[in-house]
Amino acid sequence: MGFAKKLKEFPVIETQTIRLRKLRLEDAPALLKYYSNENVYRNLDWNGPETLERSYEVIKLWNKGYDAGWIIRFAIADKVTDEIIGTIFLSEFEGKRAEIGYELSEQYWRRGIMSEAVHEVLSIGFNHLGLVRIQAFVSNEYIASKVLLKKFNFKEEGYLRKFECHSVTGECKDMWLYSLLNTEFQK
Repeated sequence: MGFAKKLKEFPVIETQTIRLRKLRLEDAPALLKYYSNENVYRNLDWNGPETLERSYEVIKLWNKGYDAGWIIRFAIADKVTDEIIGTIFLSEFEGKRAEIGYELSEQYWRRGIMSEAVHEVLSIGFNHLGLVRIQAFVSNEYIASKVLLKKFNFKEEGYLRKFECHSVTGECKDMWLYSLLNTEFQK
């Protein structure tokens, strides 16, 4: 998908408490810090960057992915300090379909921050990129993510047995597939 044709530049969005923006190399230490918490990476398909050097590499990769059109990954930054507290992305573009994914530093859980971020990213996907479907894959244990998606009217479509295998541990997890159509999104 050619973001450059649909988005003039990488969007910067401010909500009541957060700023969604492009990741910067100076975000690497904070990225490493919150990914070092097992509670953050437990339901993801990787453990996150293990070193500061790897954090720099990951940020460069995600930003190159934006330029190449295969991912748009936002830093979720505290609006006051501009410190990164998580990321949220759209990727796996196929036609008018994409996948949403996210993670957040544990100290910011249960504050409505991810709801703000998801709403804005869905809006970009449907209203600016012209997507018709946004889907999410959620591990069976990740109850909070299931609740969040249902809040935005995502529909549970199916149970995928041993669908996603962790890139570090090799453990294969059952996943649920959720989707939201542009006609179901509350603008």
